[in-house]
Amino acid sequence: MGLFGRDEHSDGGKPSPAESNTHQKHTPSANSSVTLVAKTSHVDGEIKGAGEVRIEGTVKGKIDCSAAVIVAQGGTVEAELRAETTTIAGTLKGDAFISQRIELTSTARVKGDIRSPRILIREGAIFEGQVFMTGKQGAKSPAPDEKTEKPDEKTENTVKPEKK
Repeated sequence: MGLFGRDEHSDGGKPSPAESNTHQKHTPSANSSVTLVAKTSHVDGEIKGAGEVRIEGTVKGKIDCSAAVIVAQGGTVEAELRAETTTIAGTLKGDAFISQRIELTSTARVKGDIRSPRILIREGAIFEGQVFMTGKQGAKSPAPDEKTEKPDEKTENTVKPEKK
């Protein structure tokens, strides 16, 4: 008997659909567009759009996509990442704001915070940061004037003695 009362061998040793889809090339629908950052390409700046973005090379700056972002194995992103769904098989250095779902595959290397209502971290992935499981609205970043305390900031609580 396996985890959650499931028989470990009931599927005949086949990977789950989620595991199978992670390792296959993603095929977009006929009416969608895909932006590809190839293995030999380096983008320094901002990528913004409504279509899927697949990163096999390097991106530094900011990614804001209303569809899927896929960081392929060997791909590197040093940026703030905003997307509807994201699969990381390469390296991400920066915070991710995902409105639906993020998956870190077994080859993922992530250093930064993640805000998403759903997250899947596969065995073997390396993740250094915090996870904030939020609703769709929670994946948005706080307003620039909102002050949030960072974990490494020290706060002082001073108690003044009462005069008698």
